[in-house]
Amino acid sequence: MSKVSVSINNIFHNRVIPIVENFLATDRLLEHLDRDEMVGIIVDVLMRNYSPEQLQKMTDETLTGKIRRILGGQVMFGLLSDLTAREIEEFDAAVRGLRKS
Repeated sequence: MSKVSVSINNIFHNRVIPIVENFLATDRLLEHLDRDEMVGIIVDVLMRNYSPEQLQKMTDETLTGKIRRILGGQVMFGLLSDLTAREIEEFDAAVRGLRKS
C-alpha cells in the first residue's frame, strides 16, 4: 500500500470516524443518522475538496467543524426530502424573506 493510502486510512480511521461517532452519540439531532453512510458521505466530500496533505495538517477543531457542517447538511436534506411540494414552496419563500431582511 502506498504512503498516501496509509495516510488517508490513518486520517479517516483515527480522526474522522471518532468525530462522527461522537456527534452521533451526543447530538440528539444527529442520532438517527446511519454511521457508515455518514462516514462514506464525509469521506467523499473531504476527498473531493482537500488533498491528503491538507487533511493531515488540518487541526482537530477545523476538521470537527467541517464534519459538523456536513452532518448538519445531511439532517437538513432529510428534513426537506419529507416535505410536500407545497411545503417546499413555503420553505423557499421563508428563506427568501430571511435573505432580504
